[in-house]
Amino acid sequence: MRILRFGAVLVLAFAWSAVARAQSSSFGVGASGGIVDAAEREFKFSDFERSDVNVWAQYAVDRQVFLRATLGRMHVAAYNAGQLVVNDGVTATVPDDVRDRIDYGLIATSYDFVESAWTSGLFAGVGIYRVKPGIPPGDLAFAADKEETVFGFHFGVDAQLTIWRTLGILGRVTCHIPQTNPHRVLITADAGVSYRF
Repeated sequence: MRILRFGAVLVLAFAWSAVARAQSSSFGVGASGGIVDAAEREFKFSDFERSDVNVWAQYAVDRQVFLRATLGRMHVAAYNAGQLVVNDGVTATVPDDVRDRIDYGLIATSYDFVESAWTSGLFAGVGIYRVKPGIPPGDLAFAADKEETVFGFHFGVDAQLTIWRTLGILGRVTCHIPQTNPHRVLITADAGVSYRF
């Protein structure tokens, strides 16, 4: 009888340990920062010079499938930055340094290809984007982007390298397509850290 109790305790301890390990790897958090390019007119690698920062939390639905919630902020060239604009027959150039602030909240599904020390993945999802426009100086205020909160889509690729147990470093490239007026396409390239519980 004593052996049966001891065996039952061992089985329960093993089961509890397995559940704890499974649960501990189900959640993760992370933060990253990087550069962003407004690519609605053309895409150039040399145009990556603005900023993007974000934090996220994710839940493992399966070993390779994750749900991720992200909050972030980017500063990106205004739509008309560096462009000629016309108002009442007068043509003027909007300065290059006019930037919009875009706050965003995203929900994505990620599919990861898992190796022993690293993973790579594809992801896509939806989000809300809030545009706080930069205002050009003087008589060019009419060329500012509209202040608006819009629905949008995003997709991208990432890769993560485990550096110690559940701590990793990652790189992520995301294409954001907020449904703004005028239409924007924003590409971010970020590097950051992640931690799995």
